[in-house]
Amino acid sequence: MSPELHALAGAYALDAIDGDERAAFEDHLAGCPDCAVEVRSLQAAAAELSHISEASPPAELRSGVLTAITRVRPLPPIADNVIALRRARTSRSVWQVMAAACALIALVAAGWGYQQHRDASNSRNTAISAVDQVLRAADGMSTSGEVGGGHATLVYSKSQKRVVLIGHAIPAPGQDKTYQLWMITGGKYVSAGTFRPDSNGNVNVSASGDLSTSSAMGISVEPAGGSPQPTDVIASMKI
Repeated sequence: MSPELHALAGAYALDAIDGDERAAFEDHLAGCPDCAVEVRSLQAAAAELSHISEASPPAELRSGVLTAITRVRPLPPIADNVIALRRARTSRSVWQVMAAACALIALVAAGWGYQQHRDASNSRNTAISAVDQVLRAADGMSTSGEVGGGHATLVYSKSQKRVVLIGHAIPAPGQDKTYQLWMITGGKYVSAGTFRPDSNGNVNVSASGDLSTSSAMGISVEPAGGSPQPTDVIASMKI
């Protein structure tokens, strides 16, 4: 196996090479099962990142807008060079209220949408930065698996002693519960921290620790605050 070509697996999975390098790597990929597995794993990790930006409007947005509409003061009718009729004035007031309400809805929705976009962008950029730093390591790798009906990908580097967990559609662990990440070495478990998915089931967790002798990473459901040792392991991924 060519070390130079093998090192291109991460860049190829992220579509970051072209020309002669791409052609050379694809020729190498056709005969290298190790690189093929690595590329598939890294592409799965990149796909998980795309889910981080998904967001649904909060349930209280509609009721908040409708409540705000009742506080909108309609604009006075324009009287210059106009013969005002009661029916026309009433109709105009109604349309002014409706126009103001529509403007308010658009303003609130746009403001909420911008905030969600900014938060999602910040979250996505943070996740990409963390994953990119790990993948830049010579031994940067990834592995994927099911977690509680959802899907998770671990991107890790034993030399950097870093791991990033990216999850999608991970269910909430339950009231007064939390997920806990573990480094598994020879049957011994060392905690790598606790986490909870967001309201959309997305997870983006970075952890550090001595992975040099670890053979797997585990995920368990624990009481809030975590446990010194796992009590309910629901997933294990070899590393």
